[in-house]
Amino acid sequence: MTFHTEPSIAEDSYIIPVELMLAKGSLLINGQQIRVGLIGTGNIGKIHLSGIAALKEAGLLNVEIVALCDIDHEVLQSAGDLFEVKKLYEDFKDLVNDDDVDVVYVCTPTNKHMDMVQAAARAKKQIFCEKPLAHSCPQARTLQAVTQDQGVNATVGLVLRFDQFLLYAKKLLQENDFGKPMLAHIRDDQRFPVDYSYYSKWRGEKALAGGGTLIEHSIHDIDILRWFFGEVETVFAKVSNFYGREVEDHASLIITHVDGKVSTLDSIWHWIDRPNERAIEFFFEKGYIGIRLESGKRYLEYHLKDQDPVRIWQENADIALIENLGLHSRNMSPEAVETITSVGTERYAALSYSFLSSIQTGQPLSPNFVDAVAAHRIVDAAYESANKDRQVDLL
Repeated sequence: MTFHTEPSIAEDSYIIPVELMLAKGSLLINGQQIRVGLIGTGNIGKIHLSGIAALKEAGLLNVEIVALCDIDHEVLQSAGDLFEVKKLYEDFKDLVNDDDVDVVYVCTPTNKHMDMVQAAARAKKQIFCEKPLAHSCPQARTLQAVTQDQGVNATVGLVLRFDQFLLYAKKLLQENDFGKPMLAHIRDDQRFPVDYSYYSKWRGEKALAGGGTLIEHSIHDIDILRWFFGEVETVFAKVSNFYGREVEDHASLIITHVDGKVSTLDSIWHWIDRPNERAIEFFFEKGYIGIRLESGKRYLEYHLKDQDPVRIWQENADIALIENLGLHSRNMSPEAVETITSVGTERYAALSYSFLSSIQTGQPLSPNFVDAVAAHRIVDAAYESANKDRQVDLL
C-alpha cells in the first residue's frame, strides 16, 4: 500500500523574534508570577519539574518553582539542588500551607493522593494531581467534591489528551466525513514498571498503586476511548496475574458506548526487552484512523473511502497540539515549539501549559476531576466484571 504524506511545515513558520514571543507568551496570575509547589520529587515529579522549568526558559509562562516536598531527604535535596529551589519540606502540610505557593502539584504514589489533594484544596491552592486520581471511583468522587466545595481549579495527569496525533485525529474528524463510529481498539504494552530504570518499585504494591496495568497505566486508554466514542453503557473485562505480583499485569475489556459503539482494550505489562508501544485504531463507516505511539516510532495514518491513505508524521501533527493550546507557531521561537511538542517529557510540558494558562485566563480545565471520575467509574466496572465474570452496566 502506498501512503501519501503531507508536506513538512516550513521552517519560516517560526519567524517572530524571541522578544515578541516573550511578550505574547508570558502569563500572570493577578499580575503576579505563577508560584508552584510540588510534592513527590521522584521520577514523575522530576519530569514535571523539568517541564515547568522548560516552559519558563522558553518564555511561555512566567512561572517559578518555589517549594518542594518529599519524605526522602536525599531525594528532596537532590531535586532542590537540581532545580535551584530553596524551600524544601518533608511534610506536605507545610508546603500546602506556604503562602508563597499558588499551585500544588501532587506527584506521589496513588495512596497519598486523598490526604494531599484535600489538604491543598482546603488551603485554597490550585491543584494538579497525577493519575490515577485515587484507588477507586468513590475516592475520586470525594476529591472532586472537595475541590468543588473549596472553589479551586483541579486537573489530572491524563496526559494523552495532549498527544499531537490524538489531537490531529480529533481535527480530522471535525473536518472530514468519516461516517458513524463502528469500532475502536487500543493495544497497550509496556515493560513491567518495577525495577526498571524509568519507573518505581511501588507500582508493584497494590496498597500503594491500587492496581496494575488497568488502573495505573491504561486509565489513559480508557479516558481516550471515552473522549473519542462517548459515554459508556456496559463493560466486560478479564484481568490476569501472570508474574505473581500484587497487581494485575494483563487486562482485556469490551466496552459498549452510548448508541451501540464498541471499543476494546488490551493492556499488558510484560518482562520483554522491547520498546513500550501503544497502538490505537478507530474504524468508521467511511474511514479509518490508526495511531502508533511506539517509543521512537510515532505516526498517524488515515484512509477515507474512495481516497488514497495518508500518513502523518510528528512535525505536521505538532500544529494540532499548538493550536489546541491556543498558541500560534508564528509567534513562537523554535525553542518554545520544541518545549511544547517534545515527546521526551511525554507531553507533560504541554499539559502544564494548558493547566497553568487556564488558571490565568479563567478557561475551563481539561482534563479535570470530572473526567478522572468518569475514567475511574469505568475502571471500577472493569474490575467488578472480572471478579464476577459478567458484564457490568453503568447506565
